[in-house]
Amino acid sequence: MIHNLKAQGYLIRAIARMTGLNRRTVSKRLKEESLKPYKKREFKSKLDNYKEYIENRVKTALPDKIPSSVIYEEIKEMGYEGKIRIIQMFLKKLYESYFPKKDEEIIRFETKPGYQAQCDWTVLRGGKNPLYAFVVILGYSRFTYVEITDNMKQDTFQKCHINAFEYFGGIPQTILYDNLKSVVIKRDKYGKNNHGFNDKFLDFSKTYKFIPKLCKPYRAQTKGKVERFNLYLKNNFYKPLKAKLVNSGIKIDKELLNAHLSSWLIKANNRIHSTTKIKPSVRLEEEKPYLISLEKIITHNKAKLNIKSEDKNSNKNKNELILVELNNENLEKIEEFFNINISYFSSLNDYENLINKEKLC
Repeated sequence: MIHNLKAQGYLIRAIARMTGLNRRTVSKRLKEESLKPYKKREFKSKLDNYKEYIENRVKTALPDKIPSSVIYEEIKEMGYEGKIRIIQMFLKKLYESYFPKKDEEIIRFETKPGYQAQCDWTVLRGGKNPLYAFVVILGYSRFTYVEITDNMKQDTFQKCHINAFEYFGGIPQTILYDNLKSVVIKRDKYGKNNHGFNDKFLDFSKTYKFIPKLCKPYRAQTKGKVERFNLYLKNNFYKPLKAKLVNSGIKIDKELLNAHLSSWLIKANNRIHSTTKIKPSVRLEEEKPYLISLEKIITHNKAKLNIKSEDKNSNKNKNELILVELNNENLEKIEEFFNINISYFSSLNDYENLINKEKLC
C-alpha cells in the first residue's frame, strides 16, 4: 500500500497520515523493494514437554473427555510447574478438533439445611458385567456420598442409603427421586399426587423417618444437583481412571472403583463448589444440626400393635390392628404382656402426618 501511494504522487507526510504510521516507518518501508511481513515470534511454553503425553491421554480416552483438573494433577506429579489455565486452553483446541462443545443447562433449586437430599443411580458400564453408581447429595451443603455396585436391587439400594446416612452423620428430612422402580410402582395410583410406593422401600423410609418425594414427570432438572454430580463423577473419576487402566490388564470392578473412590470423594467434598463458592465439607457442619439423628430413629411416638385375640365371641378379626400411644419406658413391657410384634404404619399419609404433616409432592 505504501509503495502504491508513493507511486500515485503522495508525499511521506500524507502517506503517514493516511495509513496511521510514523513518518520514519513510512520512509523506511519505501526504501525496501517490497513490504516484508513481521516474523511471528514463538514463545516457549511450560506445557511443551507435556503436550505429547496429554495428546496421547486424550486420544486413549475418546470418546470420553478428561477434565483439565485431572490432567493438571497428573502432569504436576511429572514436574509441571505452570498454571491450569494453559492446560485448559490447550485441551479446548484439542477437543474442538474431535467434536464440537456442548453446554448443558441445569436448573438448580436451593433448599434449607437438612431439608432435602437428591438421590439417583447412574450407569457407569452396561453389558454382562454392569457397574452402577449410587449417588446422594445433600441439597444445602452439596456434600455427597457415592458407592459403586454391580446391581440396583432393593436390598442393595437400602444398604447404600444406610451407608450414606452414616457418611453424612444424619438423615435428611426428605429425599428426592425420579421414577425409580425401587421407590415407586405407579404414580398417582390412589389419586393425584398419591403415589403407589414400593412397599419394601416405604417400610424402609418409615424406619429411618425420612419422606420420599418424586420429581415431576419428564422434569429430571428438578433434581439437577445430583444429575450434575453424576456427570462430574463420570468425567472426573470414572473415565480418567478407566483410560489410565485401559492397557494395564487390571480388572475394573466395584471393589477396585470403591477403593479409589474413597480418597477421590474426600477431594470432591473439599473442593470449592462452583455454585455456593464454599467447600461442601464446610457447609456440612452447618447442615448437620438439622439432620435427623441416627441415634433417635428407633424412637417412635406411635406404633401399630398386632394383637392375637383369643376372644371367639368378638365380632372383630383375630388379627386386629389397634393404634395406641406408647412411650419408651413401657414399650418392652407391652410387647411381653400382649405377646405382640411392633411394626410401623402401612399408610404413607399417616406416617407423613406423624413426621410433619406435609403432603407428598
